Amino acid sequence: MLNELTPQQRIAATDRGGKLLVSAAAGSGKTRVLVERLLCYLTDPAAPAQLDDFLIITYTKAASELRGKIGAELTSRIASEPENRHLQRQLQRLYLTQISTVHGFCAQILREYAYRLDIAPDFRVADETETGELRRTVLSDTLDRAYEELGEDPDFRAFADTQGLGRDDRGLPELIFKVFDSSRCHLDPERWLDKCVSASGLAEGTDVSGTDWGKFLLSDLKLFLDGHIQALYKCLEAAEQIPEFEKVSQNLSATILQLTDLHQSESWDDAVCRLDVDFGTLRFPRKNPDQELTDRIKAVRDACKEGLKKKQRSFTGNSRELLEDMAKVSPAVRGLIRLVRQFSDDYSQAKRSRRILDFGDLEHRTLDLLMGKSR
Repeated sequence: MLNELTPQQRIAATDRGGKLLVSAAAGSGKTRVLVERLLCYLTDPAAPAQLDDFLIITYTKAASELRGKIGAELTSRIASEPENRHLQRQLQRLYLTQISTVHGFCAQILREYAYRLDIAPDFRVADETETGELRRTVLSDTLDRAYEELGEDPDFRAFADTQGLGRDDRGLPELIFKVFDSSRCHLDPERWLDKCVSASGLAEGTDVSGTDWGKFLLSDLKLFLDGHIQALYKCLEAAEQIPEFEKVSQNLSATILQLTDLHQSESWDDAVCRLDVDFGTLRFPRKNPDQELTDRIKAVRDACKEGLKKKQRSFTGNSRELLEDMAKVSPAVRGLIRLVRQFSDDYSQAKRSRRILDFGDLEHRTLDLLMGKSR
């Protein structure tokens, strides 16, 4: 009942303003709020809803438990209102209502519309153990064929060379699986793979900050600088209140100036030129009037210095040098992506012959269906 909820829970249960996100810790009553919110719709005096008009998705295997809680609440309400025919009908509709995990919902939709996607309507969903074994078997066959055609495919040869061909290429399957799985995290895996290939062949004169990864690294650097410049400013303000800390203040001011200049970098090459920040030597007076402030300044400055060293590892060269390196590995990237695509085709054929789908198939094929794609 609503009067058993906290004020925040009551708002979540009764809000009708549109989309609603409830974020709360485990055991805080989210399921209780969900059930109460559902019952509020069913008992709305103006327009009572039907239970099976709702789609209820859970992210665990607790769908049956949730169905039981909804049934228990309906039974309790009917006991309080035995003449309420509408609630009695909802109890009958409970087992017609779609309450399942995301993958359970996808599987039901795909079985109903399998003909639209040319998949077997009696498919089964393979578990991770089975698909893991199948993936390894399929990739082994895919790689065997690729090695047989090594002389005819310079891109695959370039890729295999980067993985230690002739010495140790055990990391090759792991890399292929990683790229394959990453592609399946995107709405359009093929488009994402195309983007990977195009990103490895940038035009001469391009600034690295124009790439997705360059843009991310530059943004990440500036976010790091935001926090540390602010922390150093606070140390400077405190140091300026102590006459004996004049040299400390000068050091902090010089450091902040360099970090601010670095933060104002508008391109990758600007950042590379300004990353070599000189933190100087921090000297405190022998007769220290404020040891606590001294320790704080040292901690803030050391954290900034060490953190910046880690960031510098990502800025190993200017745009020209990095683009030259990328041009050298571009054939290997093409070989990797081509191999990932071949594995994807072989894996799909193996699943099709066994009339199985994996969890990724459930998601992507349902999206295909909802977006109007077929066969």
